[in-house]
Amino acid sequence: MRTIIFTALLLGVSMSAFADLENGIKAYNAGNFDTARIEFSKAAQKNDPKGKHLLASLYYQGHGVKKDIKKAVTLFTEAAEGNYGPSQANLGLMYHNGDGVAPDMKKAIHYYEAAANKGDLQSTFNLGQIYRKGEGVNQDMNKAVHYYKKAADVGHIPSINEYGLLFAQGTGVRLDYVEAYAWISFAAASGDAQASKNLKQLEQILGGEVKKGKKRADEVRKMIQKKG
Repeated sequence: MRTIIFTALLLGVSMSAFADLENGIKAYNAGNFDTARIEFSKAAQKNDPKGKHLLASLYYQGHGVKKDIKKAVTLFTEAAEGNYGPSQANLGLMYHNGDGVAPDMKKAIHYYEAAANKGDLQSTFNLGQIYRKGEGVNQDMNKAVHYYKKAADVGHIPSINEYGLLFAQGTGVRLDYVEAYAWISFAAASGDAQASKNLKQLEQILGGEVKKGKKRADEVRKMIQKKG
């Protein structure tokens, strides 16, 4: 399960729930989980999806309450139905991995798509993985390429590495070692260990054409920085 992120959580919150969430977040950050539970419960009772999401996270982690995955799923679902992206992303992961629920790829994809449409890059990447591997669906490389590139274009490192590998393998896209080098070099420069290994292999394959790869890599870097 992803780590709870508190930054920007209060954007779009109803005024009636704002103070509850603010107090709850302060209590959570101070390690006072019982007070956090009380404050998040107040917001949840006002039907605030962020309050439900944060309360669900407490039940998922067992902070301030007895760990209760079933209760967490119920609250995440209510928040997701309230169009709250982080809950949609969490449910996608839970149904994908069978975490506290029966594995259900149809539901996983549904929630991942909802979160991806709100800009959640991990959900976007996970969709790429599902369609590339054919997990519970027919393999669809067009969709895999779409999702990898969507996240790669704005700097999601795992997606950048996977997108580059597609060109190195000629899977779903043309075989193009220069293009593969360009994308994977960005991921490697960001500290991704696997990307660094992939880059060394590509350098051996390219030989004298590494200069072309570096030139294209500079173009890709500028594009990502502009979009990201």
